[in-house]
Amino acid sequence: MANNKIIDKTAELGTKSIGALLAQYSIPAVIAMVVNAIYNVVDRVFIGKFVGETALAGLTIAFPIMMIIFAFANLVGIGGAALVSIRLGEKEERKASNIFGNTLSFGFLVSLCILALVFFNLHGLLSLFGATTEVMDSASIYLTIIIAGFIFQMFSFILSSMVRTEGHPVFSMVAMLVSAITNIVLDYLFIVVFGWGVAGAAYATIAGQFSGLCILLSFYLRGKSHLALLASDFIIRLKIVGQICTIGFATFLSTLGTSVSMLFLNRGLSAYGGVAAVTAMGVINSLYTFFLMPIIGITQGLQPIIGYNHGARQRKRVSRALRLGITIGVVSSTVVFAFLQLFPSLFISMFLTAGSPTIGVTTNGLRIFLLMLPLLSINLIGVSYFQAIGKGRTSMFLGMLRQFIFLLPLLFVLPNFWGLNGVWAATPIADGLAILVTVIVLLLARKSNASVEV
Repeated sequence: MANNKIIDKTAELGTKSIGALLAQYSIPAVIAMVVNAIYNVVDRVFIGKFVGETALAGLTIAFPIMMIIFAFANLVGIGGAALVSIRLGEKEERKASNIFGNTLSFGFLVSLCILALVFFNLHGLLSLFGATTEVMDSASIYLTIIIAGFIFQMFSFILSSMVRTEGHPVFSMVAMLVSAITNIVLDYLFIVVFGWGVAGAAYATIAGQFSGLCILLSFYLRGKSHLALLASDFIIRLKIVGQICTIGFATFLSTLGTSVSMLFLNRGLSAYGGVAAVTAMGVINSLYTFFLMPIIGITQGLQPIIGYNHGARQRKRVSRALRLGITIGVVSSTVVFAFLQLFPSLFISMFLTAGSPTIGVTTNGLRIFLLMLPLLSINLIGVSYFQAIGKGRTSMFLGMLRQFIFLLPLLFVLPNFWGLNGVWAATPIADGLAILVTVIVLLLARKSNASVEV
């Protein structure tokens, strides 16, 4: 029976070598996340080159709000997938299926609530996040279309996480590749050929997400999953939703923190550097997001491995996976960091026209902003590790460190002394402090031979 073959594939998580598993799960996730990031970069490249720097600034203002919205997809998708992974490790497949059904229903309700809240408060939200009259039109047009298609993003993220958890990381990667390629092709068609501007970029993004969702749905409609859903599984149970929120809340807070910090970053940049600095942040954030994707891919590959082996009580395999993941993350990030520091103009020139005065501002900001990139994977993988083993409070604490606990106070203090450089420097200093605390918490967990709650 086909189901037995799929179950055996999932069981490999508890028997196959950790290195082979990490390659099997992380390489497709890294490829998918990098390609996924490419189409976010492509949006901004096309906008910067073919629409103008003011439109690019509008997308930069809209980005934090998009991050808040995506934080809810993280909350539901990662929380649900981590729970399913643990239950599969415990051989509780009926409970895993029940969690899957609740995750889908909860995701649908969250999408409806976000759609209503943002549509009725769109201009107020954009003004709050620093939109001036100059960039309001571009930001509102882009965000309106993105919000209308958010439900595609929500279900794509949930199903992608679940497919990976069931032992099919390559299929998850294929869905994201289809999504990204669709977006890139339509970006060219809608922006360059049809001249639709920022609206074209938004339509291309939504179409890409829908195409990826169709691929993921085919996995379940063709009966490839061994999570056998019953109608009763879609009835929301508060206990399961509570567990989903507890585990997913760390990533939610981290993503939300990125958005909130962007609010204050944009305001600080606008105050000390004007539209040029805000535009520079759009370029830097695109590059930062792109080069952070391999680390995110590694964390996605690690989660089912750690979650399954934690559920199966194989602690040595859990520790081995954590150490290997951090090592690979640090090495790869260091290589990327070196390229960005040595050849910043090579990357910046993709977004800005030659001779633009914004290039100098962007180069300076990029070099400062990314100073802690080589070690950032320690914090990100630490958060993911505690999520994967069901320690929601610890992961939530670590997830809050960078943006909420350290970055926001620094954004209020440092610009008073260093001006625009103080705005740029707040992020690497906050990252360094968060990394230090994460190392301490991980060492405490190792010393106690268990995960400690903070």
